[in-house]
Amino acid sequence: MIRRKTQVPDAGTATEQTNTEQPVQPRRRSTGRVILSTALIVLFALVAAGVLCACLLYRTTLPSLTVELGDVTPEASAFLRGEGAAEYVTTPEHEYPIGNYVLEIKVNGRSRLVLLRVRDTIPPAAEGVETTISTKASPKPDRLLKNITDETVVKLTFEVAPKYGTVGDYTAIVRMEDTSGNDTRIPVRVHVRIARDSISREAGDPAPDAEEFLIDRYTVDACSEITEEMMHTPGVYPIQITAEGVTAESRLIVTDTVPPQADPVVQIVEPDTDLLPEDFVSGVRDETEVSISYITEPDPESRVTQTIQVELEDLGGNTTVVETQLLITNIAPVQVEARTSELQPSECLEEGSYEEASFDRPFIPNVPGTHMLGIVVDGVENLAIVEVKDSVAPLLRVRKTVWFLNAPKEASFFAVAEDITATALRFETEPDWTIESQEVTIVAADAGGNETAETFTLKLNPDVAAPTIYGARNRYSYANEAVAYMTDISAEDECDGEVEVKVDTSKVDPTKTGTYPVTYTATDRAGNVAKKTVKFTFVDASVSEEEAERVAQEIIAKVLKPGMTLDEQVEALYNYVFKNVHYVGSSNKKDWRSEAVRGLTTGKGDCFTSYACLRLLLEHTGAELMSVERSGGRTHHYWMLVNLGSGWYHVDACNTGKAKKRCFMWTNAQKNKVSKSFWRFDESLYPPIATEPYKKKGK
Repeated sequence: MIRRKTQVPDAGTATEQTNTEQPVQPRRRSTGRVILSTALIVLFALVAAGVLCACLLYRTTLPSLTVELGDVTPEASAFLRGEGAAEYVTTPEHEYPIGNYVLEIKVNGRSRLVLLRVRDTIPPAAEGVETTISTKASPKPDRLLKNITDETVVKLTFEVAPKYGTVGDYTAIVRMEDTSGNDTRIPVRVHVRIARDSISREAGDPAPDAEEFLIDRYTVDACSEITEEMMHTPGVYPIQITAEGVTAESRLIVTDTVPPQADPVVQIVEPDTDLLPEDFVSGVRDETEVSISYITEPDPESRVTQTIQVELEDLGGNTTVVETQLLITNIAPVQVEARTSELQPSECLEEGSYEEASFDRPFIPNVPGTHMLGIVVDGVENLAIVEVKDSVAPLLRVRKTVWFLNAPKEASFFAVAEDITATALRFETEPDWTIESQEVTIVAADAGGNETAETFTLKLNPDVAAPTIYGARNRYSYANEAVAYMTDISAEDECDGEVEVKVDTSKVDPTKTGTYPVTYTATDRAGNVAKKTVKFTFVDASVSEEEAERVAQEIIAKVLKPGMTLDEQVEALYNYVFKNVHYVGSSNKKDWRSEAVRGLTTGKGDCFTSYACLRLLLEHTGAELMSVERSGGRTHHYWMLVNLGSGWYHVDACNTGKAKKRCFMWTNAQKNKVSKSFWRFDESLYPPIATEPYKKKGK
């Protein structure tokens, strides 16, 4: 049997062949030499045959492909002469260096050897870089090329070199040769100079120094004068410069790329007034001369506000369009001080110049600026120009001088300002909120730019007071239903404002009837803690949530109309309960839901029933609600606190006793005026009641 040993075919490399060892037959001494000679001849023949077979295999069984250096190794099927599928037995390299490589592929389940030849036949490539250098420089070839590409190392040499050191324009030729012998020649223009061909400056820039024209560090002997007029006039100016005894020519290019700027001017003139384009702009700004022309010209017959456009063009050809307004009117502009009373037509017209005049709309001059008003004078429509000025400084009053350490507040928290126009408050210097006592100045500025300052001593104290918890009281709830522990519950802190309230219900079993303790806790930023423990009594529900919801929706569908505001919804539902639930003197005060259904379906019940009815209905609106029980007295009384966005007010839908006075959105002062005892309540349990009488909001 013959075993082949394959090597990479290459120059000077042949395929070797070895024979398997053959059994040695016994031979006679007398014929030994003959046998040895015969064996040698056979061995030589076999070796020759092996070489011949290897050559034949190389030509017939090793399909080959030639790829360019840098290309990825082709798919195995690329070695097949026709269509078909093949795969590598062993994953080849992604790409190979120059050389010949025997690879093994599998075709139809059988392995075959293939030959991959990797060659480099592509010459290197590059781009020439036109270069300007000084007579002192002599750059190497790589300075004249960019984007050099090749798969091998590239050698650069000058085939034709520039005449370094001598002023002139030359075409250098750079020869590029890679390690495979591929070469390329790149022509490059090289300019040898003392001075740059030109430099550019924007109009209005300072004049360049003479050294800026030079390419290298030469000593300047003389240079053309560059005037201020040249630097403000776009153009190309020849510059002659002498350095180290050599005179060179250059150019100064002054450009203007920045368009001119100007401020629009509103013109209000009498008829027959001649207006030029420049009358509609002011503060023209540009480094070169600017011409102004109309884009939209005035219409001398128009008596309404006209939009006028003028174009500004500088010497660089840059343009800017300015848009402004023109009013041609017989009514002269007037100036008034800001106020809260309406402007009268007589203030814009000369006395005795008209019989009848009126504005097209009421106008209160409380906003500084120029305002245009339509005015009809003796039946003719005109425009009146009113300039509102605010020359009176605001009144400033400090209302709070004591606060808490480490609790920053806005200036408006400590002072109030009064003025006809809008006013803003600020600290002249932000206080140090860590200092207990300091002088602080607050400044009030109105819309007219007038200011008033007030200085006071601000005292900051440690926060040692705990928050106040509101709404925590004994309650009834329904067993085996969701429990609203946080209904009506809130906490306020004098320093922090509203504070989060946490509830501990660990001792409550809401699945069993009975009375359980519930604890509310509120902690402010200073670590002060407030706690309140109340009792929740769980009872069995006699009316389901679904039944109560059905009854409520029937009433709401009849009472509320589309488009009603929140204020209107609450008042409409209040009126329904007040008119339709009549006092009978008894109720089940442990089951508010059943009382609500009873009152809404039978029209009977006591104060608790009226409270329950209104509560059930109002819970379907966006109003904030809190339940209130009378404090002290021989009997109980129930009503609600309601907040519609402007504060908490008393609401009592009971239509007997003092409640016949229709207690709807009352302040403490209003209820106390009717009766101090009927609506007496523990104010510590509830947030502060609004002090301003309620005003219903519009749509």
